[in-house]
Formats: sequence, structure tokens, C-alpha cells
Amino acid sequence: MPNEHISLDDIYKNPVAGGSIFRAVKMMAEEARFINEQAAQGFIDLTEKPTTCAMRQFKANRIALVEQDDAADEIQEASEAPEFNEGPTA
Repeated sequence: MPNEHISLDDIYKNPVAGGSIFRAVKMMAEEARFINEQAAQGFIDLTEKPTTCAMRQFKANRIALVEQDDAADEIQEASEAPEFNEGPTA
């Protein structure tokens, strides 16, 4: 079993994480979830844990973080919300 770990130096060296531990953890967690979903759907065969794969990819600077702005989130939520028509008012 490999002894994978992420040091603070790895986080500080990563240009996408920008030295933020929280951003680094979020990046690796999202990647691990993606890898797990791909394995569950049968697209890939895992020989190790998804978190180990995500940590390796983080160390190799192969993970990008896509951030949505708040306005785009509000527009998307509004378009997905069902319309409610109260009908005529007196």
C-alpha cells in the first residue's frame, strides 16, 4: 500500500491552489468524487482508492478548479425553479 501524503510544500507549489489548504482539499475531493463516479459507471477500473488517485493528480498539477460566479448560479437556479401561477387576484 503506497504511503501517499500531501505536504504544505505541495500545496504552496500548486499554482491552482494558490497556497490555500481549503482550496487544495476541495480540488482533491471533487476529483476523487469524479473518479468514483466513473468507476461506478464502469468507465474505469480502480486498482487503488479514488482519494489516492486524486492526490497523485494534485501533486502532478493535473487538477483544475472551475469556479462559477454567483450571478451564473442564481440564473441557473431561477431557470430550474418551477413556475407558480397564483391565478387572478381580486
